[in-house]
Amino acid sequence: MRKTRIAVAFLVAISVVFAASLSLADEVSQVRAAIAAKQARWQAGETSMTRLSPEQRQARLGLIKPTGLTGLLAGAEVVVAGPYVSAAPSGFDWRNAGGENFVTAVRNQGGCGSCWAFATTAALEASTLRSNNTPGAPLDLSEQVLVSCGSSGGNDAGSCSSGYINRASDYIRDTGLPLETCYPYTATNGSCGSACGTYQTVTNLIQSWSWVTTDSPTVSAIRGALLNYGPLVTTMEVYSDFDTYLSGVYTHTSGTYRGGHAVLIVGYSDSGQYFIVKNSWGTDWGESGYFKIAYSELSSAVEFGYFTIAYKGTACSYLVSPSSQSFTSAGGSGTVDVWTQSSCSWSVTSNVGWMTTSSSGTGESGSASFSVQANTGAKARTGTLTIAGRTHTVTQAGTPPSITNRNPTSGATAVAVNTPITLDFSETMNPATIHASSFRLTQGSSAVPGSVNPGTLSATLTPSGSLTPGTTYTVTVTTAVQDDEGVALASENSWSFTTAGAPPVTSGSSGGGGGGGCFIATAAFGSALEPRVVTLREFRDVYLMPSHSGRAFVEIYYAVSPPLADVIAADEGLRTGVRAVLAPVVAASETLLGAGREAAGFMGWLGAAVILLCGAGRGSRRHGKPVR
Repeated sequence: MRKTRIAVAFLVAISVVFAASLSLADEVSQVRAAIAAKQARWQAGETSMTRLSPEQRQARLGLIKPTGLTGLLAGAEVVVAGPYVSAAPSGFDWRNAGGENFVTAVRNQGGCGSCWAFATTAALEASTLRSNNTPGAPLDLSEQVLVSCGSSGGNDAGSCSSGYINRASDYIRDTGLPLETCYPYTATNGSCGSACGTYQTVTNLIQSWSWVTTDSPTVSAIRGALLNYGPLVTTMEVYSDFDTYLSGVYTHTSGTYRGGHAVLIVGYSDSGQYFIVKNSWGTDWGESGYFKIAYSELSSAVEFGYFTIAYKGTACSYLVSPSSQSFTSAGGSGTVDVWTQSSCSWSVTSNVGWMTTSSSGTGESGSASFSVQANTGAKARTGTLTIAGRTHTVTQAGTPPSITNRNPTSGATAVAVNTPITLDFSETMNPATIHASSFRLTQGSSAVPGSVNPGTLSATLTPSGSLTPGTTYTVTVTTAVQDDEGVALASENSWSFTTAGAPPVTSGSSGGGGGGGCFIATAAFGSALEPRVVTLREFRDVYLMPSHSGRAFVEIYYAVSPPLADVIAADEGLRTGVRAVLAPVVAASETLLGAGREAAGFMGWLGAAVILLCGAGRGSRRHGKPVR
């Protein structure tokens, strides 16, 4: 019998779990269908909230809306009317305000209706970080003190059942909150007797608080207060579809009404048309504990932002945006927006002479203007503006690098055919940016092969072989060439020069032996690109083509060598014999090429031999243009 009862109980438990799973799956699928039908911009799924019972979910709310607005406005509580900066940025997030975080970690209120305490405590933590200018500090204040002891002026802020954000703000202003360690959170009503002895004396508090919006919230009012005062306490109506929120921009799509909730606004995006909000349901809900909500929910059943509160800290706090700017070498003017609370003044100072400003603010937000002089130096420079104790960094580029010397120069003539191209730069360059693509030599539309030797202050391009006499070449240096700070040449540089000597002679007759300029040598060695043929061709270009008599001999060679080359190419025995004859000729040519032009007077019989063996190339003669 006992075993039977156990089995029945087990089956019932399994059935309950299975039914709950089906219910959860059905809830999520219904919300997803509503999202798709309304083309909403958020994603739904199983969350830490959907896994709770309806009663447990309800305990995660707990807001009591303020009533009797006229009475609420009495005394120190004044609706914030400004100051606002008209040119607000298109997006902002206090978690990344100029690279600094003024929002503390996401908490979890658990099964206690204390959202009102968590939202106001989160606002106090942010206000304290801003007043002390301690972004990123791990500040954690005691929500439990608010729940258990939060009574000010005879008005109790609330309990685990529910509470008021305005009364909690009164307590934070009048008494303040101690650290979490004074009275750790228990998610119960607790008792003041459990708090540390200094819970009312060693506290963090605010100077005052104000209503930003009540029953007619606007995006501009919330955005302006957020920039001036920091993260804002606000309220919303929660519907059951909100429990399934995973990510995206929430808009109410379906579900039943569950109750009021208090949260903290930390940012906004005009391009995305949403606010960024910190919740108190732990980091395993939503976007790591945060959610985005559309601007449109200000006027929907969600009533987001209907009661929004701003805190003014114990010291003036400032937001300076942007945190940095960059200028070209020409200089110019800039502005920096400064957001602060009423009655908070600020001034601007520069730490460098090339950046001037005379801006200041008297008790309000505004813009700081400054001027940057032209930078005539080669290197970039950096200065800072100190605005309300915050640093704004200004970086200015130096004058772009330039080519100060080039060889051959633009328009140069009679340039030696074995001259490398050299460049000198105005400043230290990045050698990695100087290569065959950014520093090149062309003849007409054809690239001239060669090697580039880059340096920090100069660079050299050495052609692979001698250039053609009497020919115009173009050097190009592109803007891909940069200095060691990444600044490119101001513009692409191109110039031309012409080599010494007369251009290669062309002929219309045909002949054998192959191209490349040495018919007989090409026939003997089998290729115009064979190194010994190349040597003989270079000897021709250096020692024969520059002189009138040398070119005359070349003309004779054009007439007589092609037929002979055809005979040699067809007979392997002749090819072997000619190669043997040419071996000392090649060796002597290499010696003379190494000695330079001053050796030209000692050619003797070698010059005559090369004249008989080398020419301008059958291929060029066939097509009416020289071939090297």
